[in-house]
Amino acid sequence: MTNKAKFHPTEKQLGEFVRGTLTAGMNVAISAHVELCDYCRGRISSLEAEAAAEMLQAIPVARSNDKDFSSMIDSIVNHPQTQADEHDTDSVTKIHMLEHSVSLPKVLVKVASEGLEWKKLAGGINQASVTLDDQTQCEFLYMKPGSQVPVHKHQGSEVTLVLDGSFSDESGHYKQSDFVVRTGSDIHQPASEEGCLCFAVLDSPLTFTKGLARLLNPFIRYRFRRATAAASL
Repeated sequence: MTNKAKFHPTEKQLGEFVRGTLTAGMNVAISAHVELCDYCRGRISSLEAEAAAEMLQAIPVARSNDKDFSSMIDSIVNHPQTQADEHDTDSVTKIHMLEHSVSLPKVLVKVASEGLEWKKLAGGINQASVTLDDQTQCEFLYMKPGSQVPVHKHQGSEVTLVLDGSFSDESGHYKQSDFVVRTGSDIHQPASEEGCLCFAVLDSPLTFTKGLARLLNPFIRYRFRRATAAASL
């Protein structure tokens, strides 16, 4: 299930992923992309090697002969965050959407393992929220063929991993395994001709900027607060 992505996490995001400083939601999104992307797996390996080298430089040379210490370093270097749990091979690995099933990256299989509750939104959009941490709103989004999201902007950042199909906005066309990053400086209107399944992570509520959709902004902010508050309980 490896694809040639054209859009990837930023170098800063990958560095934070390797250091383990991301939220759980963002960590899951990047883990899923890395599973699908040979290029980013290579980037992660390089960043991990650099981090291991920096760690070694900070440790007295006299300790380098300690067998237990050497074993610990080997364990760190050979245990990337993206390795799959060997006991998960028999898990259900697909989501059924309309006339076909969509295979999921292993980390998203874990996320969806307790079942997804899909809700219909306006414009042919279906959403299934999942709770991963108390700082982000995480969700699977299915855009039916011919659907579009109202024009909106973000107060913070949004990342979207395309799992199946494709969608477009003012900045490009995105296909399976693409990792799309949007920030507060972006205003866009995602639309899908063929249909699209995505996994999205937001660190702040979106804001609709045109038409009647703007009336939904208070509800959007409330839903974001409720989702993050529930995760902290």
